[in-house]
Amino acid sequence: MKDVHIHFHKQPYTIDVVQNIIEVGKKRGIDEFYLLDHTHKFQEFSFLYQLKKDEFTFNHYKNKKYIPINEYLDFIDLVKRSGLEEKYNVKLLFGLEVCYFKEFEKELKEELSKYKFDFLIGSVHHIDGFAFDLDKESWIGRDVDKLYDRYYSIMEDLIKSKLFNHLAHPDSIKIFDYFPSFSLTSRYEKIAKLLFEYHMTTENNSGFDRYGLTNIGLNDEFYDILVKNKVTIYKASDAHDYTYIGNKFECLR
Repeated sequence: MKDVHIHFHKQPYTIDVVQNIIEVGKKRGIDEFYLLDHTHKFQEFSFLYQLKKDEFTFNHYKNKKYIPINEYLDFIDLVKRSGLEEKYNVKLLFGLEVCYFKEFEKELKEELSKYKFDFLIGSVHHIDGFAFDLDKESWIGRDVDKLYDRYYSIMEDLIKSKLFNHLAHPDSIKIFDYFPSFSLTSRYEKIAKLLFEYHMTTENNSGFDRYGLTNIGLNDEFYDILVKNKVTIYKASDAHDYTYIGNKFECLR
């Protein structure tokens, strides 16, 4: 079984951490691990986060410390030479979760072309400058219908960009239990058709459990529409430390 979305996040780049990931995962039936970090961790992608459109988001990122991506690349090389895959009889793949911004699509393509990752995950974490998944209070006073409409519009552009193999958490906008007044069926149908057309996979993500939320995984309507449109869906923990590998997979379809 695969877990297609596993972060190092604040864990150090050490062989011990990878062994912990493997050992916890194997206990939960995982034998294929998709390991990654966010682009907002690296100096080379800091241009994406100079966000002055939204005061809340700008204040979050303005003092952020970035590291050179070579620290990650050197670590990947170390793990690939370590023999861990053979020792544990598992498959380890390495990639990036990339925050997509249409206005920086050209620059993103140029930067990503410099690296040879096993996979690239595209994600929508910002809506017109607003980092919607950082804090529930930041939603107060905002137009929920407009945010949902823009969220799925940006996601359409992400898929059409042809930059990514995989779409991360296609419903993460629901993180704080704000929902639109209109049906999302037509948006789900459009996303599903585009994923199939552009040969991208997506995920059923249990990561909200890290926040103590019960609203984890794709809702039944979205899941069924993806299946109907022959989109490949993998289970993903979105783990930010190794204890969450394969977390709550039994609760996901």
